[in-house]
Amino acid sequence: MATLQKIRNKAGLLVVVIGVALLAFIIGDFLNSANTFFRMMQDKVVVVNGNKVTTQEFSELVSRRTEEMQNLFRRQYGTAMPEGYSDRINKSVFDQLVEEMVVSDAAAEVGVTVSNEELNDLLYGDHIAPQVQQQFQSKADLLNFVQTIYSDDFSQYPENVVEQILEYRTMWENTKNEVQKQRLAEKYFNLVLRTMAPNKYDLQASYDAARRTVQFDYALQPYTAVSNDDVTVSNEELNAAYHKNKERYKQDANRTIKYIAVDIVPSEADYKATEKKVSELRDGFAAAKDMNGFLSFNTDVPYSEAYVAVASMDDEMKNFVEKSNVDDVYGPFFEDESYKMYRLMGKSSAPDSVNVRHIVFPLQSNAVLTARLDSIYNVLKNGGDFAALARQFSYDQNSGANGGEIGWITETEAAQFGHDFLEYCFRGNSKEVVRIDSPYGTHLVQVTDRKSPVAKANVAQLVMGVRPSSETYSTLYNKISSYIANNNKPENFETNAAAEGLMVNTATLGIDDINFGTVNDGRSIVKWAFNTKPGVLSEIFNVDNRFLVAMVSNAMEKGYMPQQNVEVFLRSELLNEKKGEKIAADLKTKNPTNITAAAQAMDSKVEEAKFVTFNTASIAGLGAENALIGAASVAEKGKLQGPLAGARGVYMFTVTDQTLNTQPIDLSAETEKYNQRVYSLMGQFLPVLKEQADIEDNRIKFY
Repeated sequence: MATLQKIRNKAGLLVVVIGVALLAFIIGDFLNSANTFFRMMQDKVVVVNGNKVTTQEFSELVSRRTEEMQNLFRRQYGTAMPEGYSDRINKSVFDQLVEEMVVSDAAAEVGVTVSNEELNDLLYGDHIAPQVQQQFQSKADLLNFVQTIYSDDFSQYPENVVEQILEYRTMWENTKNEVQKQRLAEKYFNLVLRTMAPNKYDLQASYDAARRTVQFDYALQPYTAVSNDDVTVSNEELNAAYHKNKERYKQDANRTIKYIAVDIVPSEADYKATEKKVSELRDGFAAAKDMNGFLSFNTDVPYSEAYVAVASMDDEMKNFVEKSNVDDVYGPFFEDESYKMYRLMGKSSAPDSVNVRHIVFPLQSNAVLTARLDSIYNVLKNGGDFAALARQFSYDQNSGANGGEIGWITETEAAQFGHDFLEYCFRGNSKEVVRIDSPYGTHLVQVTDRKSPVAKANVAQLVMGVRPSSETYSTLYNKISSYIANNNKPENFETNAAAEGLMVNTATLGIDDINFGTVNDGRSIVKWAFNTKPGVLSEIFNVDNRFLVAMVSNAMEKGYMPQQNVEVFLRSELLNEKKGEKIAADLKTKNPTNITAAAQAMDSKVEEAKFVTFNTASIAGLGAENALIGAASVAEKGKLQGPLAGARGVYMFTVTDQTLNTQPIDLSAETEKYNQRVYSLMGQFLPVLKEQADIEDNRIKFY
């Protein structure tokens, strides 16, 4: 009872304690939730008309495009995707994404859609989209593929195959989306083109504009003939002109940076060290039995079994081959920033090149593909139509479309397909169809022709480029690090550089930029510049084989250029306008009655313009003087015209001759010309759509 009484006495205190604890719990939960909500609100790479794309969604698109580009470089160039290419992929994906979203919104506004029936026709029907067609040999293969990836029962497949099937399903869904987007864009732009289709009045007006051709004499008094001191432009006039044409001065956000870049280049010690290393490898190079294995660790140039025509070698190698015996070694010698050695592995006489065609099947094929390959092989050995079968069945679509023709190739080019391919093409005389496996697949290959034998040689090359050592890196890094430690203020960052043998460069960066000045792949610096304040010194970047440090000197946000930034241009325009008024007033006072008198009054001379119509873009010797072209094309013959203010000055002119095309209008030809002008304008349509859309670009925060 006593205990209960104590609890009752402390009840008020307990309520307070429990209340505080509950409040702390609620506030903690609220703060966590708010933090999560804030992150979600910030997680947007781009927002187009209220539709958000998150970093995850954008990254997935970038990953897919990156994989496509990696495959493209491997397939077409036999190399990895170049370093720094990812920034270009990011921009490409972003541009495509924004364009698709803008077009999708514009299409929705006018009710343009792609129906399920229309999409199915593009995927499986009678009008299959090109990007679908190129992935399959036949419609039957396509339907079989789709049936497989959407099967409800994968029990017949091992786990790794099921994973691959599910990957194919994702790829197919992506293809469907791309087909739908492309078709939507096509329908929308076709609709826009139809709204611009000309009627008979448009065509007649277009025809009439070019019917009248004139020849005229003119005299020009340039604006420069009037001194700037003779006219004045007030601040009020500048301000009025700026606001009148303010839309001309729209600008995207940009940052101006001052930066110091130090090239990371080898020192004299690095050259000596590389030469010594190559020299120490000479005995091993001369004695190596497995040259491919030896060079795999010791050279920048991989060993190839291919024999090369001696006549095609550079002078250094050619001279070595012609004077040497097999296994002779030459070097080390220095060339192209590398130390090199040659070893003559063999000499031969063989065709310089051979003409080859092939049909390619994937290495990892199923029973159906294996049976098909065997069947085609048998047909070819019995005289089957190679070109027709290649077009129908080859998985190499580039050569397949050309009947399997690879064309004329050298040994170096054949070596990429492996030893067996090289041996068949160049070490014998057979023209039979043979079956050869390579890293790219199984080939049914045939040599159709061989060039006459030439002297050839196989030369192993040990090539070691001179690269900066870690000591060189440290020395260069310390040089720039020491400088910025002592000169980290805006007022001395630039002024003290010359004394230290450093050069300060200036660059203005746009939000889309990847390169600037002579710096390639500088996206990391662009991102830094847009996420920092003026006067703040950057870290030391290692980009484009340079150490680079920068400071933002000016930051301009998206909007309008300040008046002071365009005042020089504005003042020049207004000065010319006032000079034109003064010249015109003087001419009216002098009242010339013919073009000769006008030229004298203008302290000028009479010039001639020929073959001018209303549609003429420019006049020889003058350029695009639109006001003069327009006025002359409709002026009365023989009458002095002007004064007329143009781009370069004030003109007086007289039409001396005019011809009128009396041929009746050719509607077909006029429609073609009209449509060409419309098509040229369509290139500006998408930028206009993007300008009118509400686009929030946040890439610079993430990429």
